[in-house]
Amino acid sequence: MDRPALSAKARIEKEVLEVIIDGLNSGDLTVESARQAAKEVLATLEKIDKHEESIAQFYKNLAQKYPVFNLLYTRINAEIVKSKELSAHRQALAAIDAGKIEEAHKIASMAINQSAHEPNNA
Repeated sequence: MDRPALSAKARIEKEVLEVIIDGLNSGDLTVESARQAAKEVLATLEKIDKHEESIAQFYKNLAQKYPVFNLLYTRINAEIVKSKELSAHRQALAAIDAGKIEEAHKIASMAINQSAHEPNNA
């Protein structure tokens, strides 16, 4: 079963972080602009988290009414819990938002390096 909402969140975290870091390195983005962008991204990710919670609630209600859907609820709930684990990309965005640019750069470098070694799930 495809999980576009979950993969979309990870993609947002990764791609936005990469653009922020590149923008800071090139001078195309000021620290203040990077902080504001990170704040906006974190707010959007919070909305996505809330949406995922509503999806889990939908499956839970369905499974309570029709036990045959219990496996689906268990599966989607596990995926959502896993997606809530604070990713390195989100940690770096939070560090940028807090003005800890050097810390964010270290986290981002490790995250980007790690994802470069993972197989592409496109």
